[in-house]
Amino acid sequence: MTEGAVPAAERARLIGVMDQYLDALAARRPQDLRLAPHVRNTENTRALPVGTGLWRTVRGRRKEGHYFVDTVRSQIEFWGAVTEHDRDSLFGVRLRAEGRTISEIETIVVRGSGGDFFNPDVVCEENSGFHRILPPEERGSREALVAIADRYFDAIELSDGSRLPVEGDCRRLVNGTLDSVMDADQLGESDAHRALSVAEQMDAGHYAYIEALRDRRYPIVDEERGIVIAHLLFDHPGDLPRADGDVVFPVPNTMMVFEAFKICRGVLEEVWAIGGALPYGIDSGWPR
Repeated sequence: MTEGAVPAAERARLIGVMDQYLDALAARRPQDLRLAPHVRNTENTRALPVGTGLWRTVRGRRKEGHYFVDTVRSQIEFWGAVTEHDRDSLFGVRLRAEGRTISEIETIVVRGSGGDFFNPDVVCEENSGFHRILPPEERGSREALVAIADRYFDAIELSDGSRLPVEGDCRRLVNGTLDSVMDADQLGESDAHRALSVAEQMDAGHYAYIEALRDRRYPIVDEERGIVIAHLLFDHPGDLPRADGDVVFPVPNTMMVFEAFKICRGVLEEVWAIGGALPYGIDSGWPR
């Protein structure tokens, strides 16, 4: 077997495990899974028995979505959309699998109202550019990729975009909704900041309502594709305004977020995020 065939085979194995999991979820048949005796399962940070939570409310699943694979750590994550009774929900699930046995399951479910910042069609749509394999000379090490993602969160906390190597036309998608470099003519006064670049938004203090980005974890790193997945918590205390004086969240909450970064030649090209509000101060449910 050639050197490149080993990670390719491992990637295929992990995608196969995820597909089995997703099929079982859609069928509401947790008994079809091969689980470790002490499997750890969380949904929106809370430890639950496998077969509860989303498993009981799901009524269908879109086949489209995104696989993020870490062949070194034997972990895989999928983002997509499900139907719960009569409404769509976004979801992400991370698995750790040794062979065909699943030892960790971490799920986020985002239940939107169909308004702003909730677009399952965009979350599920194909994006070959984000998943493209980079030439070796354009790749970074695992440590370098994680460091750039971490600097992104530092830049938000400090309102300092100069800390971040980022393309000026970097797109940030939040629950499938574009939140940067938009056409200013399509925006009203209250969301005019969405026409700015990612770094300009940071410099101008448009994230000042976020008090902390904590419990940062980076469970998936794909050097071949320049992709890093972050899981973390955004604390919104409820009394901090952004640059225009607007208090985005007038009541305290903590937002659980799964975030995906595309990094090429040491520069951030695109950011995707899915997440939703949970009780303020909640723990992630997982060690850092």
